This record gives sequence, C-alpha cells and structure tokens, in this order.
Amino acid sequence: MFICCKSNKKPKVVQTQTQIPPLQAQTKQSKYQIRTSNDQDQHSTNLTNMEGTNDKINLSLQEIEKFIQYDKKTLEQERELVTKLIELPEKTHLIEFNWAIAYTNYIKEVGLHPGEITNKILYDKYKGKEELVLDKDYVLVNDQVWNVLINIYKGGPMITIYDLDRKSENNILDQSLKVFASPSMNDLDKKQGKIRNIKQMPIKELQIVGLENEIYFCYLNSVLQCLMGIPQLNYHFLYTYQSEYKLFSYAYALLLRKASKVHYKARIVAKELIKVLQKHFSIYEMHDSSELLLFILDKFKEELFINNAPQLNQPQQFKQSLTFIDELFHGQLTSFIKCSNCDKISQHQDPFYDLSLPLVGKNFMQRKLSIQECLSNYFKEEMIEGGWTCSFCNQKFRSIKRRVKITFTPNILVLQLKRFQSYPLKKKIKEPVNADMELNIKNFCVPEIIDTKYELQAMIVHSGTIDQGHYVAVVKRNQNFYLFNDDEIERLSLNQINRIDSAYLFMYRRKSD
Repeated sequence: MFICCKSNKKPKVVQTQTQIPPLQAQTKQSKYQIRTSNDQDQHSTNLTNMEGTNDKINLSLQEIEKFIQYDKKTLEQERELVTKLIELPEKTHLIEFNWAIAYTNYIKEVGLHPGEITNKILYDKYKGKEELVLDKDYVLVNDQVWNVLINIYKGGPMITIYDLDRKSENNILDQSLKVFASPSMNDLDKKQGKIRNIKQMPIKELQIVGLENEIYFCYLNSVLQCLMGIPQLNYHFLYTYQSEYKLFSYAYALLLRKASKVHYKARIVAKELIKVLQKHFSIYEMHDSSELLLFILDKFKEELFINNAPQLNQPQQFKQSLTFIDELFHGQLTSFIKCSNCDKISQHQDPFYDLSLPLVGKNFMQRKLSIQECLSNYFKEEMIEGGWTCSFCNQKFRSIKRRVKITFTPNILVLQLKRFQSYPLKKKIKEPVNADMELNIKNFCVPEIIDTKYELQAMIVHSGTIDQGHYVAVVKRNQNFYLFNDDEIERLSLNQINRIDSAYLFMYRRKSD
C-alpha cells in the first residue's frame, strides 16, 4: 500500500523565537485542518448536526431521570439526549439489532415508531445455545442509553455482556485458559521479566522542531515525530549508542542531536537518515507510514542486537535476542484452540510490534467507534475454516473456534486501523474512530497479566484518498499535544484531540501510575 502526499520543498524561514509563545499569540492559520466530527463528510453523518457531541458530557443521573419522567418531551429532545449519551464509554447492554435499526430510523424521522424493545429474541437465541454476533444479532450501548430507552419504549429483558460471560457455553475456552496455560505463562514471566517497565527507563525530552518535506516525505516525517516523542528512545540513541558502523541507528542518532541543539519550532532535515533509507527503501515513492515504521524498527533491531540477552518464549523461527526496541515495542499474542473431542487446548505464540485493527461499519445511531471497540472486534472469538487437526488426539475438524489473547504486553502499544482496502475495491475506509485518551486492555489479555493500562502518546492522521493524500502527526510532548505538519507546528487542546476521528495509526504508552 503506497499512500502519501505530493508536496514541494518549502523555502526556509528564519526563526527568532527561543521560547514557547502563549496560545493566544498563535494567530497563524495552519494550512492543514484535521477533519473532526463537525465536518459533514459523506461517510460521517452526524445525527443532529450538533457541534460538540464529542465534548465532555456533564449530565447527572437526576437530569436524565427528570427527562424520562417529563411528559411533554419531544422527539428532537430525545434525539439530542441519546446522541450525547451514546458517545459515553462502557458499552455493556445488548439491544436487538433490528430494533436498533428501526429506532435509528425513527429518531431520524424517516421510519415508524419501533414499538417495545425486542430483546426477547436475543434471550430465546441465547437459551437455545445460539451464538450471538455483534452488529448482526445485537448492538452494544451503555447503561445510560439503556435506562432512557427502556423507560420510554418498555419491552426487554435486560441482557448485558456480563450475563454472556457468566453463562454462555461459548466462553468455556476463556474459563479453561487459566488452568491450562498457567505453566507456560509463568515460564514466560520468568524469561521476559527482565524487560524493564517503561517507568524504569531513563528519559530525554527533545526540543519541539519541524521536519522539512523535500518531496514525498510526509509519511516519513510523521513517523519520525512519533518516534522522537518517546523520551526513553531518545535517551537510548543519544547517550548509550555511539557506533558509526550501524547506519540506521547512527543516522537517527544524528537527527536527535540536531533536534537537541536548535531552538523551539526550528526546521531541520533528516538528511543522514534519508540517505541511508535511499539504499534500502524506495523513499521517493508514495508509502504507507505504518509500513515505514515497522521497517525502521526492524532495522534498529538488527543493529542493536544484544548477544547475551535472554531468549523469548516463542517458536524457534521467532527466537532471537532482545534489543532495546523489544523492550519498548515487543508484545506477544497466543492463539488458543480447544478440541471438542479431547478437551485439550492447543496454543501458538506470535510476537507483534503493532496490531492491525479492522473497521466495522454497522454502528447503532451512526455513532463513532472507539479504539476499545476496534480491539474488541479484533479479539473476538472466530471460526477457522479449511480444516484443523488436533495435535493431541489427531481428530480432524472442518472448522474450529479460535480465541486470541495477549500474553505479553508492550511498553509502547502501536495500533493501526485498516483504512486502506485493495480488494474487492480499492478504496480508503473513512469510518470515524475517536481515540481513547486512556486504554485498558485487560479484557484482551490472559488473566496472569495485570499491568494493562495505557495512555495516548501519538497519532498519525491521513487525509485524502487511497491514491493521493497527506500524513500529519499528533504527538504528546512535555504533557501537551502538538500537531506536526511537516515543518509547521501547532499546539492542540484536549478538546481538539477529542474531536479527531480520522486517525490512522495510534501509539499508546504504558501508564506510569
């Protein structure tokens, strides 16, 4: 996948500032505007066209109760309230899918009254041991939305994801994981326990600088700004790595030295790194920023090889010594398949340095997805077709269920959204997704993993089409978020961050508390 901008080299502008100017003094209009929920793209139609539906919602339970009991409430008032409430997190309550679609049409005034909530359909399927599928049999809403809808439309019964977890036979695999997997997980802890937590690593904050775009380098600049925003990585390359014979690492270290010596918002060029990349990567063509990120990390790993590091608990083809890149970015997935004949569980481990998350378009009330929901879709139990043979009893199956869990969490969690589709049609998927400022991946890990909380560190945002577009980076530096648009820099408020729904790649760092 090759996606980037066609930009021309910009003339240098002499900078005289030596300190960060106050926000009110920044009157220059940025040439690049990140699309937010207020922009009415064809793919993202806001239900009420209201401004600020993603802003912090300060509705008390008393206010919601007052609305429910108010006899003269209008459909417009209901639409406004539900649209706000549906953006809140903690989606735990199931609503039957067809009723949800009917309600959406009704609330948009293009359909008939939906009648009572038809969750009995879900209950009957569940009692009949049918597997309930998200966005086919049901949608998920939070507790506040459920309370409003059940009081207005009646029906039911109430079903939550916790009911499914407690009772469904589809979750027998999860219940078996802890007992079956404990020995290998303990072994994994011993071998990977020497990987330091991110809060144990020394840090170095760099000066905030812009990167000049020679021609097609916005994809490169956005990746470099994300990496330069990791103070542990900065420290490693500036103070513990000196070899001039390791080309990629040395060229990157030179870039960091430049950034350490210039003034605020200065313009620099990653000249040495570009020269090295020319020999290994067709940098003058249009590229995908996530593709380049993994390429650079892989080159760093090759050059930072540590001979005496402990071995990872992985299949032979993946075994290699740990590097500092592994300490920051390495994670491990384990797939679990339970044989229905002998009840044994087969495991397979794979390392990961990023997770590529699919986008699902059937959203109740056309709401925006969250990163948490994208992860839920990635880690849901899936049916493997094409034949599988149990390694314990040799029983063959045409299809089998598989569950994937994280068995080692990285210090820096990289998540990429599958926005670029090449088959059956070549297109960019513009499904709006809001970044979670904080993320807890506990539900996607094996029970032994406890440290599962993350906070947003950086985003790469892509605008344009699959054939031609532009990348920018939004990075947290010194407790503030900045928009890096090549050599242009703009400080962003939390409200602006919360309104970005077109990001393509996310970096989360493990929380220090």
